[in-house]
Amino acid sequence: MNTGLKTIDNLIERFGISVGEGHDAFQQVLDLYGGDSRATTMKLPFCFYQIIANLPVSRRLSLHQFYLPHRKARLASFLIDENGQIIEQVYYQRDSKYVKACKKLQSLV
Repeated sequence: MNTGLKTIDNLIERFGISVGEGHDAFQQVLDLYGGDSRATTMKLPFCFYQIIANLPVSRRLSLHQFYLPHRKARLASFLIDENGQIIEQVYYQRDSKYVKACKKLQSLV
């Protein structure tokens, strides 16, 4: 993978991109349902919380979060519906190199 940043490329090579629920040093994938009470304790962006809170209980979303372990910081978060479509995304790093890398990560998710 060529995201433009060697550190992120190395993390993708080392951990891959998860499709099922789970977590490691690079990413966390969590299934949430409409109105899920766990969303209030997860330090999510307000736009994510709003979508989850207003969703019917029968609907499921996946929360895919990426981290930069060497910086102990968040990289990006994606909220994905049952069809695999990204509903909302947030990039936490503001540097243009990281934004470009996040866009390439988004295409992999």
